[in-house]
Amino acid sequence: MNNKLEEIDDFQSMNEFNRFEKWIENEVTLGSAVEISVLNYYAGINFKERWFKFIEAGSTWRLVYPDGPFHGYWGAV
Repeated sequence: MNNKLEEIDDFQSMNEFNRFEKWIENEVTLGSAVEISVLNYYAGINFKERWFKFIEAGSTWRLVYPDGPFHGYWGAV
């Protein structure tokens, strides 16, 4: 597994989430990750969710957007 990837059980603020979202989008731009289709929702279809496959690590991770009182989630699928 890529050593940059650690589970985030909930984001402490929208600022933290926004910084994280910029980081993941940069990983896609650099080619180290690709966005793939969501196959099984973490918190239901009413929550915005994106999946990313990390090329080198071969692992797939999900980003679930905050939607109060839920603070979001980042973790391995």
